[in-house]
Amino acid sequence: MTAILTRPAWTTDLELEIFDKLLDKYAPHIPKKRCLRRATPTQEPRPPETDEEKENFYRFRIAGAAHDLFIVQVCAKIIDSFADPELQLFLSRQIGDDGAHAQNTRLRAQAISGRDPIEDIQKQVQKHWDYMGDLPIRNWQGFLAFELHYELHIVALLFINSRTSKINDPDSAKFSAERILPDEAVHRLGVVDWWQRKFDQASSAEKEDLIAQVIEADEEGQRRRNPYLRDHWQLSQKAIGIEIDDLPVIYDAWRQEVLSYFLDIPISRLPKLVSVND
Repeated sequence: MTAILTRPAWTTDLELEIFDKLLDKYAPHIPKKRCLRRATPTQEPRPPETDEEKENFYRFRIAGAAHDLFIVQVCAKIIDSFADPELQLFLSRQIGDDGAHAQNTRLRAQAISGRDPIEDIQKQVQKHWDYMGDLPIRNWQGFLAFELHYELHIVALLFINSRTSKINDPDSAKFSAERILPDEAVHRLGVVDWWQRKFDQASSAEKEDLIAQVIEADEEGQRRRNPYLRDHWQLSQKAIGIEIDDLPVIYDAWRQEVLSYFLDIPISRLPKLVSVND
């Protein structure tokens, strides 16, 4: 199955290049940049105003905090099962970063709603465990699939959010720009580094087996994530006004690009993958 590619380093610039290529193919009406093509300042994201908007935005922020806290819980459960100090150091940073992200989101949701959302956050975290089962902590293959789904496969959605959202909280946006976005870029690069160290040490025959194992785990992750993703996209559209009509095809194509890079094989050599619409 392997056909060796000459790959550039995985960077945020490469992510942007890949995403813009997918936009050209599947959704050319979505702008390549946020502000430059907007007609007036009034079209920039505004804070939620009505009670309904505030409640929807609260639910959206709770979902974000739960996503981050789930990552913290998974990494904390599995970190000592890896006899790899490089990986342990990376995961310790991921735990700290995502814990800080979740806490900031909790406080912003509390400021907007007037109530502490911690119980609502944990309820949503439990839904992630219900969807994902033991996959994230079953073995290294399941954990890698978890990292792919919770760090890399969602990047296309993050780009869509940044370019098409109509509602946002200024304080949340500032924290995201200054802290979350740089941290998450480090996390994605950390996942890439862990996998490449493992993959590069394997023989050709071992690589074939590793590729099959990763695809199997990633496919299970996709099947488990599909109901959550579809619900979350609907919530995102309602809460922040993003465009989601083209999101399924963009998500599927982005995931293909990620797996092609990770496994060092052309997209044409990937098996038919589970779609978010399946």
